[in-house]
Amino acid sequence: MQKLIIRDIELLAVPNRQVFADFLMNENEIKTGLLIAINAEKVVLCDKDKELKALISQADYKYADGISLIFSLRKKFPHYQSLERIAGADLWLELMGRASELKVPTFLVGGREDVVAETSKRLMAQGVNVVGVHNGYFSTQQEKALIEEIKQSGAKFVSVAMGSPKQETFMQKAKEVYPDCLYMGVGGTYDVFVGRVKRAPLLWRKMNLEWLYRLLSQPTRWQRQVNLLRYAYYYFTNKL
Repeated sequence: MQKLIIRDIELLAVPNRQVFADFLMNENEIKTGLLIAINAEKVVLCDKDKELKALISQADYKYADGISLIFSLRKKFPHYQSLERIAGADLWLELMGRASELKVPTFLVGGREDVVAETSKRLMAQGVNVVGVHNGYFSTQQEKALIEEIKQSGAKFVSVAMGSPKQETFMQKAKEVYPDCLYMGVGGTYDVFVGRVKRAPLLWRKMNLEWLYRLLSQPTRWQRQVNLLRYAYYYFTNKL
């Protein structure tokens, strides 16, 4: 799959969610490595946080989760006008559907204890082979035991909902010990999946305004949105 570069970050030129899910998980193969969503905020943060940039650069599969990046890719690479935004939550659901069909051993990490337990319960009801769960609150000492638990479970797909950069850091450590599976960072996806957090209505998503819905729902996010102004500067000055 072709790679496109936005401000030193390599992104896969993925046409849509279904094609990407088939690429990552199918009846012949389940990819291994780190799967990370990239949005405008992460692009800006990588300029400030060298550790985060190093983590992201080591990830095997990076995709555009954010309409700002899609506009940037279309502008910088005119031959890729058909690229679509791939929301991490939607990709996770797509992969869980495939995991159910293919009986892929799946391990869930992250979130509160009750949230990850409910997520596991609902996924198992849909036929997903959940081989282990763990909340997102553990010490450095407990981290080693958790990674060993993942390895012993034989999981081939591990989703990690801890927020960035904590989830990327954990996934990189886990991969070093147990590289034989696909690790996906999913942020707050479990909370949305079980209904603890309401996602933007479909109309807002179709209009590419999910970011605005989040801001209106959680005004405290305004400080994070400041990063979008710097990204806009990069975009309009052709520094992407």
